[in-house]
Amino acid sequence: MALPWMTPAGATYMGLFLLSSVACFASIPRANSINDVEMRYGLVGLLATTGMWALLKTAFFVVPDPFREATYIVGLIFGFATVWAWLYFVSAYTGRSLHRNTTLRRLSGAVFLLIVLIKITNPIHGLYFTTTLVTTPFRYLAIDHGIVHWISTSLAYVLASIGLFMIFELYVESGYNSKPLAVLTGLLALPVTLDIIAIATPQLINFIYAPIGVAAFAIGTLFIFSDQFLTVRTTAQGDEAAIILDDNDRIQDYSPAAAAAFPALTDSIDDPLGDALPAVAAIRESDDKQIVAQDNGEGTAYYLISPRSMTLGDSAVEVLALTDVTDLEQQRRTLVERERELDERTELYRAVIAASFAFVFRLDLEGRFKFVSPSVEEFLGYEPAELIGEPMSVLGTDEETTELAADYHADVANGESIQVRDLPIATRSDRTVHVDIRAVPIYEASVDPEARTPDDIVGSQVMVRDASDRRQREGLISVINRVLRHNVRNKLTVINGYAELLATELDDDNAAKAEQIVETADRLLDLTESARRIEANRELSPELETVDLTPILEKAIDQLSSRYPEASVTTEIPSSAIATTLPRIETALWELLENAAVHGGEQPSITLAVAETDDQLRLTISDDGPGLPEEERQVLAEGKEEPLVHGQGLGLWLTYWIITTLDGEISVSKSQQGTTIEIRLPTPSTTA
Repeated sequence: MALPWMTPAGATYMGLFLLSSVACFASIPRANSINDVEMRYGLVGLLATTGMWALLKTAFFVVPDPFREATYIVGLIFGFATVWAWLYFVSAYTGRSLHRNTTLRRLSGAVFLLIVLIKITNPIHGLYFTTTLVTTPFRYLAIDHGIVHWISTSLAYVLASIGLFMIFELYVESGYNSKPLAVLTGLLALPVTLDIIAIATPQLINFIYAPIGVAAFAIGTLFIFSDQFLTVRTTAQGDEAAIILDDNDRIQDYSPAAAAAFPALTDSIDDPLGDALPAVAAIRESDDKQIVAQDNGEGTAYYLISPRSMTLGDSAVEVLALTDVTDLEQQRRTLVERERELDERTELYRAVIAASFAFVFRLDLEGRFKFVSPSVEEFLGYEPAELIGEPMSVLGTDEETTELAADYHADVANGESIQVRDLPIATRSDRTVHVDIRAVPIYEASVDPEARTPDDIVGSQVMVRDASDRRQREGLISVINRVLRHNVRNKLTVINGYAELLATELDDDNAAKAEQIVETADRLLDLTESARRIEANRELSPELETVDLTPILEKAIDQLSSRYPEASVTTEIPSSAIATTLPRIETALWELLENAAVHGGEQPSITLAVAETDDQLRLTISDDGPGLPEEERQVLAEGKEEPLVHGQGLGLWLTYWIITTLDGEISVSKSQQGTTIEIRLPTPSTTA
């Protein structure tokens, strides 16, 4: 009886399987050059298991009879392993993650080990296959497969078909010319046809021909159509719009979506990327963010360039995936513009703070510094880092001041905004400086402003202004006022007394001169009284309040009639005249009424009218005197008082100062005869 390799049919079978084994093993080094690790593992595993399977099939025909059945069983184990290597490779090649799924891997391992166990124990139970020595078409040990074999084989075919479906799906969806790869992949299914024919006819032995198809697939994809193989694989992880480049940066292909986004790609195959799309080429070679702008006719679209490359031996392709990031890029550019505007505003705020305050700091609820502006170093000598975490008592000048500051901090922690003048604090060199502060609570940012309560306060922000210059000015004013009110006033009283005495004792011109001295001394005494009132009203109150001016005006009219009986006063005053002001407005109104009585002639006629409009309370004071001189009118209209203060001018300046600091307005009509002064004060309806 002729041995298998001694017959044409036997030599053909052995040659095909041996050639398949050699092809698979020879392809492993090239598969190892693939730079994608997971795809490399899968393909090398497929080639190695298939090569061993084909080699054992070849050995099946030549090993001695006692070893043939064992050789066939080992071959079956490698054959079944090719299914799992195939699925691993396909999952990695198509960009899926099934091969990384721990549950699937454990289930696959369990199924594989179960089938292997059944195959290994076949000599005991014979359920997988039995053997019969046959002589047609040559002498060999024929395999008669049992029901367990067909069950495991059906499972293998189903799993292999799933892999084929995934890979063909990739070919179809890639949008590239993948016909050669589709034909090569189809060779994997061809041996299944031979297996079916072998069952139906004795012309082919029932021997499973899968290794032949795998070998053909490996040679075709790795050596003949490697560029297409890499191109399709690379786009598995890419976006719909993509450009394929060779290692010389020439365009090999592009997706329809890429051509739609970049019309210049049309008919650009084999053109350098820089010629077809210079903007894309420039962005790709730059170190900046890989985003290219493209005018799509309806505006500017933005695409993120994501290069992906694959290498296989000396073949290499690069895919430029073009992801439409228009919305994100527009948002990013908007945010960048807003950040720029915020930076500008921040610098502006810093400049305002630097101009308005000595320094700014924040405290937590325990009164410890959480932030201190850098300007503190120039003012107090501390670096900001030295104060962070320290209690605010570090700036206290004594125990009393420290306790007072703690009380202020407690008020802010309860939701109050406070202003404090002339608070003493200590510098780093232990020198005492006086400051004005404004402190406001800081609320938890996540709490809606409408729902905030003191429980949501997390600290306070304090703005500090240097009060040294103001204190010096106020000290100077106080000294001047003391001189005017005491020294000068006392001397003027003496002068006035002697002048009055001389006026009674002298006659004619000398008596008139003495009377002039008395009048001048009286005006200077009035000046010292105006200075006293200015000092008394120099403090600014933080908030205005509602004041009924009717009783104030009635009191002033009574006082005017008593002091200046020669003056006649006509009034139009409602029963109630409510303004948003402060009681010190009485001083300003009296100054105006007295000025009209004193300078309105021998028998002055004064009219006082009060009217309420929609948003203001309007007071009009008129007289029939000679009218205010221009310099006096400017005092009331603009607050000007220069270069020398007149006796009545200081009182007018006080009037202007009080009214304007109470958010009021004052105007004087120009006239050759008489004076009309109008005062406008806010009402509660405008300040609500």
